Amino acid sequence: MYEDKVIIITGSTRGIGKSIAERLAMEGASIVVNGRDRDRVEAVVQDLKKHHSRIIGISTSVATISGCKQVVDGALAEFGKIDALINNAGIVRDRISYKMTEEEWDDVIETHLKGTFGCTKYTVLAMKERQTGGVIINLTSKSGMEGLAGQLNYSAAKAGIGGMTWTLAKELKRFGIVVYGVAPVAETDMTKPVIEWILEESRKKGKPFPSDWKMGTPDDVATLISTLLSERPDSGSIYSVNGNRLGIWEPPKHHTLDLSGNEGKYDNIIRSFNGKTQ
Repeated sequence: MYEDKVIIITGSTRGIGKSIAERLAMEGASIVVNGRDRDRVEAVVQDLKKHHSRIIGISTSVATISGCKQVVDGALAEFGKIDALINNAGIVRDRISYKMTEEEWDDVIETHLKGTFGCTKYTVLAMKERQTGGVIINLTSKSGMEGLAGQLNYSAAKAGIGGMTWTLAKELKRFGIVVYGVAPVAETDMTKPVIEWILEESRKKGKPFPSDWKMGTPDDVATLISTLLSERPDSGSIYSVNGNRLGIWEPPKHHTLDLSGNEGKYDNIIRSFNGKTQ
């Protein structure tokens, strides 16, 4: 299916990234595995070679621009082109906002935002040079769309990736490069602490566990990624996936307030504003 495609997957030594790499390698794609841990990277590379030999690993952090360039340069050196980039690398450093340290903030922001920016930048330059288009898929999160207590850094990073996805879709359309976002809910090592926290909070409040947080598997996410690569729907779309449940996150919509004061809960603001402008 993807025998002629070269695909970079950042953060692909475990969880969702590993499942995506497994699925796409099984479908014939040449895969660039990435992660910080050299032993983990090599283990995944060897495992994926049960499908074919066109698998390489690049052990580096994409939290730095030099690391991002190393991943892209390594892919080009081995395969001569890049057809798709999946910006999946991510970490969590959960803590309530007023107790969060600068290091916890920076680690998450740099991995998610700088990693997505840097890998995208160098991949786009390579795609533009070949003039054959390509696909970029950014992994975002429900936390970035709605916010989640205890995840100020992660929510900010994932919200930023949503904005990057919509912006990149507009910028890169003329080059034949399509851009998607995927906001998965899947049970992984990274999400397990969040689920345990939500479960505990639900118990404390005597409420049932929220149905939206009942999780599917990383393989469900890999299925969606494969489908986006083959079907190429409208660029800029951000999809949610949780098991067999799919959805779309739309950009925020602006609503102009009626200054005559017929806005219900906004009436006090309108009256105050009108008083200051008279």
